Amino acid sequence: MKIGFVGTGTMGQPMLSNLLKKGHGVVAYDVVAAMLDGAVGRGASRAGSAAEAAKQSELVITMLPSSSHVETAYLGGGGILEGAPSGRLCIDMSTIDPGASRRVAEAAKKRGVRFVDAPVSGGVPRAEDGTLAIMVGGEARDVEEAKPVLACMGANIIHVGPVGSGEVAKICNNLIAGVAAVAVSEAFRIAEGFGVDAKVLTEVISKSSGNTWVMEHMHPVPGLVGKAPANRDYAPGFMTDLMAKDLGLAVSAARDLRVPVFVSPAAQQVLRLASSHGLGRKDFSVVYEFLRPSSRQAPV
Repeated sequence: MKIGFVGTGTMGQPMLSNLLKKGHGVVAYDVVAAMLDGAVGRGASRAGSAAEAAKQSELVITMLPSSSHVETAYLGGGGILEGAPSGRLCIDMSTIDPGASRRVAEAAKKRGVRFVDAPVSGGVPRAEDGTLAIMVGGEARDVEEAKPVLACMGANIIHVGPVGSGEVAKICNNLIAGVAAVAVSEAFRIAEGFGVDAKVLTEVISKSSGNTWVMEHMHPVPGLVGKAPANRDYAPGFMTDLMAKDLGLAVSAARDLRVPVFVSPAAQQVLRLASSHGLGRKDFSVVYEFLRPSSRQAPV
């Protein structure tokens, strides 16, 4: 199948590489020339616009940073809906506001274009090895049609419900992961302050109720988990700025639903502070580095 791929950044490039490895053709587009060059270097052909990528392909995938990027890519001038013929299936794999997914889906429906949301979890390592978890929202027949293509990029594909439901599952997942990263970082800074060896504490927690996926796979203390970003100067992974964005989506959704939330806004602010100190493009586990103890000369 010839697949249009719009959004060839940190996650998009390894994802489209796996499509190519499985025998699909990819026509790529990105507004950032260097990112598009990277996709072409991996074997994709180059489109001059999102509309052109949609017109030249049999199915369209988008992987973009935020709600506004997705809405522009689909609804803006030179966008996907300008190029996609009636009946075309579009799969948005970005993590965005569920309401934005539904707005794009409604606009697509008016043009006879089908749309599903399919955000992913697992970060760059799982994007590279094709084992992402993919949460899908859409009509059952569209999800079934999308599954063979999604299976080229992910190991776990779950149909959550109608359009927007995949995004709901993703922001709930990232709420937990983002909060856990801050909590693990705080815990290990406290232990460090008391002189407790981080390796020993990891062994204790791994066999106790505080064990988390974040600690097992993305341990924030360097030298403890082989493939953790902490061992590569916190190279993402999943960027701090993106985790802060996703926690913001969760907080916004909670506000709209009148659901009180407390720990997710606090974790978001920690990540935003880390970003304001120049760590926004590092993996979100870098919050451990940000949470350095203050001077012993401080009053508290």
